[in-house]
Amino acid sequence: MIHETNQKYFVPDFKGTLPDHRLEVRAQKLARQLSQTPCSSIRKLSNNTAEHKANLRFLNNERVEEEALIKEISARVGQLVTDRHVLVVTDTCEVNMSSHKGRLKPGSGLGRSDKSDTAHCFKLHPGMVLDSGDLNPLGFSWIKVFHREEEKPDRKTRNYKKQAIEEKESYKWIEVAQKSKEVLSEAATVTFIEDREGDIYEQFALTPDQKSHLIIRSRTTRKLANGNSLYAEVESAEVAGVYTIQVPTDKRKNQYRRDATIELRYTSCEIKCPANIGNKGYPPSIKVTCVWAKETGNVPNPISWRLLATHSIENFEQALQVVYWYTVRWYIEQVFRLLKKQGFGIEESELESGWALRKLVIMQLSALLKILQMNIAYSQPEGGQPINEVFDAEQIEVLQKLDKKLQGNTQKLKNNNDPQTTKWATWVVARLGGWKGYDSQGPPGVIVLKRGLERLGYIIEGIRLEKDVGTQ
Repeated sequence: MIHETNQKYFVPDFKGTLPDHRLEVRAQKLARQLSQTPCSSIRKLSNNTAEHKANLRFLNNERVEEEALIKEISARVGQLVTDRHVLVVTDTCEVNMSSHKGRLKPGSGLGRSDKSDTAHCFKLHPGMVLDSGDLNPLGFSWIKVFHREEEKPDRKTRNYKKQAIEEKESYKWIEVAQKSKEVLSEAATVTFIEDREGDIYEQFALTPDQKSHLIIRSRTTRKLANGNSLYAEVESAEVAGVYTIQVPTDKRKNQYRRDATIELRYTSCEIKCPANIGNKGYPPSIKVTCVWAKETGNVPNPISWRLLATHSIENFEQALQVVYWYTVRWYIEQVFRLLKKQGFGIEESELESGWALRKLVIMQLSALLKILQMNIAYSQPEGGQPINEVFDAEQIEVLQKLDKKLQGNTQKLKNNNDPQTTKWATWVVARLGGWKGYDSQGPPGVIVLKRGLERLGYIIEGIRLEKDVGTQ
């Protein structure tokens, strides 16, 4: 199905979202600057001293609330999903500002880290929305931003296992899912994709409905209604089919490129309600399908995913589709990578208030969507989204001029992509970012695209400046 879209849904529009028209104008300008100059330095993305001060005042203004910025982002994606099947990938990222602790204001929206008791961190838990067919990113359905209280009692003192799910940090999975369901109400189907931390019985009880589904990687085996254990049940299932994938090199995991043969099993089962929440009104058991993708052969760190899905699975192709959808979790990891070190560098920001940092991150999530759209477009034979969904008219005009300059003398060094697609623009942006242009070297990565987009922003500013000087 071809979906009619309009670029306005991808461009921030703060009209009516903030308490003052001047704040809305400033939000609009800052959003555009973040898109053109992806960074966390307010000084770097501001054109002059007055603009630098105005951006700082905006981020530090108590009248600019996090939820207002989040609602603006979610409202845009809500208009794009009508009659679509969309995937919502969720995960948690910690922003650790401890290297700047001497400058940060106390009591300003920062809390304890996973790895230490220093109160210089906050977390975000976004729901990233993608079309289930072409995997094009559409936006963020909801973003939960939070911090851990410095003086919060430990799990033993709180009697964590007996606490209501609403009182636990893990409620973030359910909260973002419920908020997302409201935002995506016009979608035909919504499938939430989560890693092992989302494997919570309450989630299976509260999130699925007639058009909302879950695909969650199992954290541990569970007791089943038939008396068996989850893992024993799926391990006893027959192999439904075998397929081969290419595993990329990842030196951090001591993993090298290889062709992996995967056996796929699946079985329907009923997971039992854990005893510690059995008196809280949840159903005694819930039907799910467990899909097990297991790599064969003697290799280090073999692939072994046990996925719990609420979709009906009746054949190998449907089971394989669930595994394929689960792999899009990689995109949310790319989002977090872009926010940090080599991307926007949020942990290097010199803002002094945690509340200001949190608002900046929310606006950055919207800005980095363009980089992901380019990254995905380059891997698609069709060239990804139409170019005017990702770039505005001014950017397209400059890209057309740069394309002619960056073309090489050989066919391998020419931009042979359709100029109406995002893939064509990605080639130009990647060349600006330092990519050599040879497909044999692999597609351009998100950091290269971020660097190229930043350089494109500088070029556009230079053209504007030349025009301004010429009219004086």
